[in-house]
Amino acid sequence: MIAVFGTVCIDRVRRVPQLPPVGGYVEISEEFTLLGGEAANTSSALRGWGNEVRLIGNPIGNDHDGDTLRALLCAKYLENIELVRSDFEGELATPVCDIYVTPDGERTMFGRGFSRSGLSLELSRINFGDADWFTAEPNMELESRDAVRRAVQSGLKVYLMDFIRPDDPVGPGVYWQSSTDWAGHRNNMQRNVRWVKDFVASKGSFCVLSDGPNGFVAGSPDLPVKAYPPFPAPDVLDTTGAGDMFRAGMLHGLNRGWNIHECLQFASAAGCLKCQYLGATTRQPSISEIENHIRENADVARQYH
Repeated sequence: MIAVFGTVCIDRVRRVPQLPPVGGYVEISEEFTLLGGEAANTSSALRGWGNEVRLIGNPIGNDHDGDTLRALLCAKYLENIELVRSDFEGELATPVCDIYVTPDGERTMFGRGFSRSGLSLELSRINFGDADWFTAEPNMELESRDAVRRAVQSGLKVYLMDFIRPDDPVGPGVYWQSSTDWAGHRNNMQRNVRWVKDFVASKGSFCVLSDGPNGFVAGSPDLPVKAYPPFPAPDVLDTTGAGDMFRAGMLHGLNRGWNIHECLQFASAAGCLKCQYLGATTRQPSISEIENHIRENADVARQYH
């Protein structure tokens, strides 16, 4: 069982030829309403690959967007657990993220309803006893960090994404992932190798720092820190959710007891193949597609050992 704690929302994905200048205008060529949020994206991929998943997400409002989001969760066979604090007063808005995707695959995001998404969570009601792995991202600020500490105290194996504050609960035995959107140095793998070495020495944890099309750096006290090349990403359409897919790939392998090189291969190939599709949960690459991509790019795969 993998417990996934974090954001669940509606993604409204729109394709545009470019972002307009201030006061300008562009025509939207396509628009889709999809399941989104880091926790939902990761859970959807894990569930699709046959893993047992428990999604612990933010509460959903009793509004039209909430009805839409519940239907999207059901369509992915995911159960969202709503934990409402008794002393909370006021209406909850269902989080919605508007994503504008340009032809280079880059996305620009605008959100609403996220700043209050953790206000009604009662973490003491979460039972971690049936899970083996726990993963989270810090979008719910204090609630996310409290949930991580509770998971650690419960003896779960922990995989964290984008926890970058110096006081975050990252230490020996923890798997940590982020990208150069939040840490390290974009477009400078040599400096990222040094950054990861310092991080591993300081925290004693496993570390993955991705830099988009440049690949990623990974290492731990037991795994020498080095840069890994990316698998080729054919027909990049949208990078939304690529990091969530990488995290799901790592957890899929770790949950099955694979060695770390196999986990990194699978995660990297899955993340690059996801970029062929618009939106984070429109379609995920199957296990056979990922395995075929690894075999077809054996020269890249060999560099993971």
